[in-house]
Amino acid sequence: MARAFPGAITETRTSALRGDTVLDFDVELAPDVWVSGTAAMPAPDYASIGLIDVTADESAVFAQWLRDTYLPSRNCVRFLSSFVMENGDETPWQLPSNGDAQDLALVMHRHIATAQAE
Repeated sequence: MARAFPGAITETRTSALRGDTVLDFDVELAPDVWVSGTAAMPAPDYASIGLIDVTADESAVFAQWLRDTYLPSRNCVRFLSSFVMENGDETPWQLPSNGDAQDLALVMHRHIATAQAE
């Protein structure tokens, strides 16, 4: 993460929820655009990343980086917003395996719109 985001702030800790080791991070996506989150790997073939207080557009930039540079497969990223979860839907959406951050943000905005329409 530090290679992709110079100036990243990272810290490992033990999660009070499950006792897993997690990585808390703050990264600068663009000048003066910081994203905070927590990454955990509760199983050898599964990881979760929670971003805190971000817009769909900011999430899309981070998701594109994750999908295109870090993961072994471009089609293994699913996402779910807290707004949608608060409205009773806990079904993750598949992140498109291609497209830029703007394309990904459109999908994320549609995801949020589904909860607003209900």
